[in-house]
Amino acid sequence: MNGKEYFLVRVNRISGETFYVPVDSADNIIRHIMTVKEADELLRLIKKIGKDFNTNTKQRRDAYKKRLSSGDVKDIAYLYRQLFFYHEIGAAENDEIKLGPVDLEMLNYAKNMLLDELAISYSQPRDAVEAFIEKRIASL
Repeated sequence: MNGKEYFLVRVNRISGETFYVPVDSADNIIRHIMTVKEADELLRLIKKIGKDFNTNTKQRRDAYKKRLSSGDVKDIAYLYRQLFFYHEIGAAENDEIKLGPVDLEMLNYAKNMLLDELAISYSQPRDAVEAFIEKRIASL
């Protein structure tokens, strides 16, 4: 295309979503799927991440967007863990936090990104990987 070679990247869980990545800049855009060892290291990090909800909506959303767009798997893991805490803390505290649909959409997007990759890393079916990950985190 336009005299350049491109990788064609299709997202498995979303039909129709396709990315074109120039071959000559792929190293700056695409990273390799984690190995089991790297995934275990990430899960150890996830286990250490604490609950951290900023009550200022704009600051929180800006921080979520920044982490989500970084492409850094540690930032994605942070967002995944915040969603975990949000679901675990119960309705009373959730009223104080007031995460809106935009916040939850970003957190769920991060969760899906992370689970998609971990399913591949651990050779787990996508629909079973979340339970697998929670058990693995508890065992580390």
